Amino acid sequence: MLRKVLLSGAASTFVVLASTGANAFVFYGDDMAEARDMRPGGTTFDSYLAREYRDFFLFEADEMYDWIDADYFAEKALAANKSGNGVIQPEDPEKWDIDEAHMGELIGARRDLMAAFDLGAREIAPEEAAIAQAKYDCWVEQQEEGHQPTHIAACRDQFAAALSALQGRMQAAMPQPEPQPEPATRMVIGEELAKTILYFDFDKANLTPDSAFKIDSFVEQMKGLQDVVVFVEGHADRAGPSDYNQDLSEQRAEMVRAALIREGIVIGDLEELKTAAQGESQPAVNTPDGVPEQANRRVEVVARGMFAEVVENPQ
Repeated sequence: MLRKVLLSGAASTFVVLASTGANAFVFYGDDMAEARDMRPGGTTFDSYLAREYRDFFLFEADEMYDWIDADYFAEKALAANKSGNGVIQPEDPEKWDIDEAHMGELIGARRDLMAAFDLGAREIAPEEAAIAQAKYDCWVEQQEEGHQPTHIAACRDQFAAALSALQGRMQAAMPQPEPQPEPATRMVIGEELAKTILYFDFDKANLTPDSAFKIDSFVEQMKGLQDVVVFVEGHADRAGPSDYNQDLSEQRAEMVRAALIREGIVIGDLEELKTAAQGESQPAVNTPDGVPEQANRRVEVVARGMFAEVVENPQ
C-alpha cells in the first residue's frame, strides 16, 4: 500500500503511551505531534489545505486509530502549512492498493479536480479548492481500506459537493463573453402563392355569385399557410369619368377585402399591403376612353409569402 511505502523511509518516531482508558495504547509520531499543535491561519490555498489535512489526520488518529494514515496526512498538513506555493498534490489513486472496480471513478474524479486547478482554482477559490482536494484524498484512503462503505460514500459525496462548489465559483469568476445582439431583420415579400381575379357588372361594386365562389376557393387555398400577405387591388374600365372610376375601383376593392375578412383571411397591416385602387389606369385590355370592357371591371387578389431578411447595417 502507498502509505506503507511512503512511511518506510520516514524519520518519524512513534511514542507509545500506556493508557488505562478505553484504548490500550495511544501512538504519537513526531509529525503527528507537530501537526496536532499547529494552528494554520491565512486565506491561501495552502493554509486552507493545512487545516483540512489536520482535521483529517486527527479523525484518523483519534477516532479511527489508523496511525499509519494519520501520520501520513499529518505530514501533508505540515507540508501544506510550510509550502505557500500550492505544490501539495491530491493523491494518485494508482499508487494506492485499490481494486480495479473503483479505480476508474477515482481517476476520472482526479482528472476533473486537476482540470479546475489548471484553470487557476487554487488562486480563484482557495478554500473550495482545498476542501475538494482533502475530500478527494479522504475518498482515496477510505476506498483503499474498502471495509467501511458508509465512510467511503461520505468522502465520495463530500468530494462531489466540494468539486461542484469549486466549479461554480470558477464559472462565476470566468470572464463572460459579451452578449451578441440579435441580427436585425425585416420581413420581405416573396413569391406569389395564389391569385384570383373577380369580375364586376357594369357600374357595380357588389359581388357576383361567381366572385363569391372564387373568394371561398381562395380562402380554402390559404388555410394552414404561414407568413402570407394578401394584396387586394381594384380596377375599373374606361367608361365614365376617371375620378368616378377611381372611386368605383376603391369600392370594389373594399367589398372584396371585407368578404375575405369575413371568411378568415388576415390582410397585411402594413400600409403598402392594404387595398389599392387603380381606377382605369391599369386596364387588362386596352380600350379607347369611354369604352366599357368587363375584363377591366375587376379586383385582383394575390397572396404572397413573406420571409425574414437580415438587415446588414441597421441604423
